[in-house]
Amino acid sequence: MQGKVLAVWFSAMALMCTTALFAQERLNTTTASAQWASISAEKLPHFSLKKTLKEDRLKPGNRFAAPLTVDLGFENAGSWEKSPEDQNVWRAKIQSKAALGLMLLFDDFFIPPGAILKVYHADGQLMSTFNGLDNQSNGKFLIGLVRGETAQLEYIEPVEAFGQGRLHLFRVDHAYHQENLRAANFDVAGKLSNELGFGASDPCNININCTEGAGFETERRGICRIVVVVKEGTGVCTGNLMNNTKQDGRPLLLTAFHCQDGFTPVYDLWRFDFNYESKTCNNPGKEPQWQTILGAKLLAGRQLSDFLLLELTNSIPQSFKAYFLGWDHQREAPTSASFIHHPLGDIKKISVDQDPLIINPSAISWNNKVITPANFHLRMGIDKGSFKVGSSGSALLNQKKRVVGQLHGGQDTCVNPIGYFGRLFVSWDGSDLSSGRLKDWLDPGDSQVDTLNGIENPVKGGSTINGSVKNEKGTGVANVRVQLIGTSGLTVTTLTDDLGNYSIDNIPLGETYEIGAGKADVYENGLSTLDMIRVQKHILNLETLASPYQIIAADVNNSGTISTLDLIQMRKVILNLETKFASPVWLFVPSAKNFQDAKDPFKGLVSGAYTISSLSASTLTFNLVGIKFGDINSSVDASY
Repeated sequence: MQGKVLAVWFSAMALMCTTALFAQERLNTTTASAQWASISAEKLPHFSLKKTLKEDRLKPGNRFAAPLTVDLGFENAGSWEKSPEDQNVWRAKIQSKAALGLMLLFDDFFIPPGAILKVYHADGQLMSTFNGLDNQSNGKFLIGLVRGETAQLEYIEPVEAFGQGRLHLFRVDHAYHQENLRAANFDVAGKLSNELGFGASDPCNININCTEGAGFETERRGICRIVVVVKEGTGVCTGNLMNNTKQDGRPLLLTAFHCQDGFTPVYDLWRFDFNYESKTCNNPGKEPQWQTILGAKLLAGRQLSDFLLLELTNSIPQSFKAYFLGWDHQREAPTSASFIHHPLGDIKKISVDQDPLIINPSAISWNNKVITPANFHLRMGIDKGSFKVGSSGSALLNQKKRVVGQLHGGQDTCVNPIGYFGRLFVSWDGSDLSSGRLKDWLDPGDSQVDTLNGIENPVKGGSTINGSVKNEKGTGVANVRVQLIGTSGLTVTTLTDDLGNYSIDNIPLGETYEIGAGKADVYENGLSTLDMIRVQKHILNLETLASPYQIIAADVNNSGTISTLDLIQMRKVILNLETKFASPVWLFVPSAKNFQDAKDPFKGLVSGAYTISSLSASTLTFNLVGIKFGDINSSVDASY
């Protein structure tokens, strides 16, 4: 029997980009072209297509980009200049001749508060903007895919952050294989295709909040999307939080072994996205937000039953409302079953089989040349829904909604789909080593139980940091991305709810943390000619802006002053002559902020991440005020 493995490997994808806080833009043709023209492209090692294709023949796969070792950073690449606003600006071109695209891998990446990094495709279109919220505790970072043979990097550092930023590029991946690039769902002719991530899955895949998902309101909270990072590339799979017999909320996560089989995983960069789903049965018009944990370590895995068990680096915050799934490792096949998954990295879907499953009686020969023995898999003829690349690893839930296996692959069509799932019965104690079986981890006390129910995320010790994000009028700002980074490596990201509230729980005491916030939005939100009139009256001393927040919001050119240049930028955006300001879309400052001078709030203003030293309180409230640039009268739609 021939099987199809559902992890397609590729060097980057659209959803790998962290949440961009800036609107889409192109390089200004009248000024930016001259700035970039004076910058020479950095010389990369020669890329040998002949050698690379020979490697591919020896080890067939889905690789479309090969690595080039580099040593590039602020000290030895690009050029620095002063901007009119007295900012330090570093620009660099990274070029590999004839590349279809580039991946940028950093081993030292730190953007200080107030600074930003913009990355442009070869055609000058902005790929994404990064800031301090994208810093990782280990200093590593990955950017891509940058289309074309040249990536253009622009780092902007304000006065208060001079000399604090760090960028070091140690590897660039050269995209060369056109067919594999297409197979990995990239449109090599132009813009990225929409075949990965939000809205990418087939219409036959059913949203979790449709009628088929009724009754799974609890279990679905234990399923997450995984962004899988290996030295050879990046991919997507599905993961499942698992309960253990101590029922202590240890963050154990089950997925598929083939998600990393044959590659070199970089577990500390694996990203786990929870609650990525539609609120209704319909596909939403705007992509839903998700909550993220970054990093994991390997506990156990086995190729023949295709299981991989990880432990997440951090405990699951209570704000995630996560559920730890129960399990059943008995021999019998389910009388009916379902699985919840993220096909092609899309929002959460569900697939159902209302008939008894069978234990597959024959060996399966998979398309990655792995052969799994007879009776190691369950076979599911799917009645409703289907699956795709990215569904791999999703838990098979039996008629009692307990995990009995995880998705390996199969026939992922919309008509008569068939799925094969590695059996928990085989994975339980099928190896002599704890690194090759599940029982040591899911039953650490050796209670020898056959089944275990799931549990809600237990409340543990430690501190809780909570608060609200509101605008000056007191309206809660929804979908603000709040991130906490600790000195020990804890990295937790959560979102504000519809009222602007957030909470991060189970935070170890005694450490120092940085907390910051960002929000994806459009510059036009809340911007009107009424705002221009208010700014003009302020400039003419006819009516002074009433608060430091309004003064900051008026500084759309990010100069630290209010002038007619701000009015010009506002007018251009209102008339759609430009798409953005020089400032970010939003700025978030602590609500307890005492400005040195309320009439000149730019003095001592530090934006980005804020330090919480030696956390000792069991509960700490940290409220923020959201300032939408250009919106003087607080007319912004804060629910966007």
